[in-house]
Amino acid sequence: MRLPRLHSFTPAICLICLIVLFSFIPWLAAQEPAADIVLHNGKVLTVDANFSTAEAVAITGNKIAVVGTNQEALAMAGPHTQKIDLKGRTVVPGLMDTHINSWNDPGSYLAELPADQAWEFDVDWRAVTEKADVLAQMRGFMEKSKPKAGGWLLFHNEPRAVPQRKILYDDLTRYDLDKVAPHNPVVLTMGFPAENGLFVNSMAIDILWKDHGDFINKYGRYWVGADGLPDGHLEAPAARLILNKYLPRATPEELAPGYRKVMEELNGQGLTTISNKMRLHGIEAYKILERRGEQTVRLAYGLGWDYFGSITDIPNGLKQFQNITGTGTDMNWVVSFAPAASDGSSTRACTNQKRLAAYDDLDSWWPVGQCLTDDEYRGSSGRSASISGNYFREWIMTMGRYGLRLATDHVAGDRTAANLLDMIEEIQRQYGPNATQDWAFDHCSMMDPKDIPRAARLGIMYSCAPKYILTASSVARGYGEQIAHTFVVPVKSMIDAGSKVAYESGTYGNVWEGLETFLTRKDNNGKVWGPQEQLDRPTVLKMATQWAADYVLKGDKLGSIEPGKLADLLVLDKDYLRIPVEQVGEIRPQVTISDGRIVFVHTDFAAEYNLRPQGAVISTLQELTARRPETVRAGEGLR
Repeated sequence: MRLPRLHSFTPAICLICLIVLFSFIPWLAAQEPAADIVLHNGKVLTVDANFSTAEAVAITGNKIAVVGTNQEALAMAGPHTQKIDLKGRTVVPGLMDTHINSWNDPGSYLAELPADQAWEFDVDWRAVTEKADVLAQMRGFMEKSKPKAGGWLLFHNEPRAVPQRKILYDDLTRYDLDKVAPHNPVVLTMGFPAENGLFVNSMAIDILWKDHGDFINKYGRYWVGADGLPDGHLEAPAARLILNKYLPRATPEELAPGYRKVMEELNGQGLTTISNKMRLHGIEAYKILERRGEQTVRLAYGLGWDYFGSITDIPNGLKQFQNITGTGTDMNWVVSFAPAASDGSSTRACTNQKRLAAYDDLDSWWPVGQCLTDDEYRGSSGRSASISGNYFREWIMTMGRYGLRLATDHVAGDRTAANLLDMIEEIQRQYGPNATQDWAFDHCSMMDPKDIPRAARLGIMYSCAPKYILTASSVARGYGEQIAHTFVVPVKSMIDAGSKVAYESGTYGNVWEGLETFLTRKDNNGKVWGPQEQLDRPTVLKMATQWAADYVLKGDKLGSIEPGKLADLLVLDKDYLRIPVEQVGEIRPQVTISDGRIVFVHTDFAAEYNLRPQGAVISTLQELTARRPETVRAGEGLR
């Protein structure tokens, strides 16, 4: 049989075909799975490319199915769909914090170990006026716990102001520690993040030099005493060896319940994704929760922390990780393989700026900061041994060689940022611009305005913390008002230059208060710092959503409310776009949806809607934060 020619189809036949086709459309629509959740009659801030708004959202499984009118979303409802009339409430994407020290708290949630199993202790510096007070407390811990000979012991310290820091840094010697603990390697934190400094006794030094003497003598950094020998104070990378190889750690199973409590609080704020450097046992704790179906906050983690300082053959050591960036699941994935910290913070931030007055109580030890990327840097002023190699520089240059990503890394001072930009230019000359694709600087606490256009040209993105605006007055005291107004978190200048800037807390606080600070740039006394850097509300929301999603390498899946994206979103109690800007910090999520599941419901909303989804936390942020341990140690990530 011959097929009819095209012109032989009559209008009648075409009409019949159309009728048949359209008769299948309702059937095809019926084959679409019904939505699990429909939020309607709301104000949906999609944070898409046009920052458009919608009335409703339908969620099927863990993805957004429909964003549009009430009619369009409700058409997806089935007999078992959870339908929530928002009564005009605002909906936004789930918020992200791209540098949050969430790992700081889970260890504190752990129950105190029995005395005969304890290996870490808190020195109470409220009772310290001389070094004998510290030694007496340490001796008391030893007598109570009776640790097994040879076991590593950790003492947490939070000295208060210069006199107490002088006791810990200058008066105490490793030989003093030997008298208290002659049969155990002992480690003391120094009142700032342990990755950048520790104080140890002679047994620890003997072990460290026996196992890694050549490495430490080349790369350091360590302080020497009047006898010309190591006095026990270690800076990075030497301090990293202690953290990475010797100190005991809690098991992932022990950490997991603490992380779950942290996630509940983060969900109560509206956070559904966080990012930071993580140690391997912490990463595994998150993965345990993922396998159990209990993970409610996505984790984009920096993997380099357990390796930086431990890998002695950098070229071969880093080569094995060259394809690791971005690997993992949509709940837990790798975003960097960075050193974790390229300088210190506050007075230890590496800067080119001349101090006009004392910045804070660490000035006499680090007058220009912990300039770890500088070849000439040896450590604390007048105290450190000479070294012949710069481990930080070698590591970063090799990262570029193998396409490893710099992110989740402390880049606090303007000199450190400039040094890194020099390295990035060199890497791009050697290996091409893609070698540093998506590289990012975290914190933005001191950024020289003249370096901002260069960073944009090199493709650098940022993760910036508003908390440094709150402490800008100390920068003004140390460097002058002009520096405080122009160097401290200059986010608008960065954005105007063409860089993406993500929101970070840099600590463990309320995300909405942080967003308000970016809008007002007021410190706690109401003074505005850098008014030219104030941002509008859509831009600030983008920092905590779409641009943050780009920072964590999931811009195609997260960060906006669009069909096909993963269903992370919030129902708010206030209209973010219309309330007075000074009230943004008071916003409280009423519902938090993570990966398509309702994981948090505010107590009032639960009562109004009789909404108590299985597995969701019914509470308030105030109640959740009240559980938080009182002590948040500077020696983070040690347990």
